[in-house]
Amino acid sequence: MKIGVAGPIDLGLLLDLFPPASCFPATFSFPVTAHLARELHRRGHEITLFTLSREVARTQRIEGDRITAYICPQRRPRMQMLDWFRKECHGLRDAMRASGCSVIHAHWTYEFGLAAVESGIPHVVTAHDNPIAALRFARHPYWLVKPLLAWPVLRRARCVTAVSPYIAKTIRRYVRRGREIVVVPNGVTQKIVDRFADRRPRAEGEPFRFAGIMNGWSALKNGNRLLEAFANLRREFGQKVELLLCGHGHEEQGGAHRWATSHQLTDGVEFLGEVPFEALMNRLARDVDVLVHPSLEESFCMAAAEAMAMGIPVIGGQHSGGIPWVLGDGKAGLLVDVTSSTAISKGMRELFVDTALRESLASAGRERVLNNYRLHDVARQYEDILSRASQEQRQ
Repeated sequence: MKIGVAGPIDLGLLLDLFPPASCFPATFSFPVTAHLARELHRRGHEITLFTLSREVARTQRIEGDRITAYICPQRRPRMQMLDWFRKECHGLRDAMRASGCSVIHAHWTYEFGLAAVESGIPHVVTAHDNPIAALRFARHPYWLVKPLLAWPVLRRARCVTAVSPYIAKTIRRYVRRGREIVVVPNGVTQKIVDRFADRRPRAEGEPFRFAGIMNGWSALKNGNRLLEAFANLRREFGQKVELLLCGHGHEEQGGAHRWATSHQLTDGVEFLGEVPFEALMNRLARDVDVLVHPSLEESFCMAAAEAMAMGIPVIGGQHSGGIPWVLGDGKAGLLVDVTSSTAISKGMRELFVDTALRESLASAGRERVLNNYRLHDVARQYEDILSRASQEQRQ
């Protein structure tokens, strides 16, 4: 098949598939779509990528080995909001029509999904979030338009998938009656699965390290509760415990650091901020004992799944959207009330002191990933869905 993959794509992860002299503008820091595109390419398909960049004034087309990238102009959020993303949608739609793709796989139910629907090409739209939850925690008027975009996309889309049962349930009201929503999780690469071999016992006297990976310092990500919880643990166990914070907003002098400083909660915390994907996975595999994910709502949570694949036990929110499903409803991870720093601290303490529980959850978590979230299995599911969509929507 000639498959189009549309969405926020980290093109930097696919550079080896293009000529060495290729020059790419900055796009998105979103590995999921890039990993899926690579796997579909590995399986013999011709891949066309459609994404956006603020660094281009008109659409760029770059060709590689059985792979082509269309990079369309993207404006700042205020300008996008004023005309409901029309310029972005039209750029993506026109690129899709020019591509000769047999089917388009659009990720997210906003500008990428709308462009796929309007292209007239057979398509599959994958929902990666709950539009209403995104609106609830939004800080910018930009997000007011997003749910209004999702409504017509999901109503008109001929085939819809969702990354978790939670997302399937939340978008059910939007999707036309009688149309199935297929749940296909995000996929963990074999490279991440293999990093399990990099895990090592802690050296004598080495601190026990917790980590939080959150893209943004916001009410949704709930990082302040994690900092409060860790402070409780630090007061009890001192230098035996440390916390690493990764992701945008968690760098030195970033939002998290400034808040922690003002509340005197920086002791034992390393503010790493944004770390390149490979370096982040290396650090997790080598140095982290437990991942704590305090987010109030997640559609799936790749950070949790990747940690589980490497044999790192995970603490997540018992009511945090797709998190309970990812953690096997508590069988493959520890579920706590993340609205309470006391409850988070209790869970962290439990995994710190109870080696048997920690090892049991680590084993169960890895097993869940191997059975449910491996990228090659996810790509196989999408292959079948895209093939059916290509055939049925042309009739």
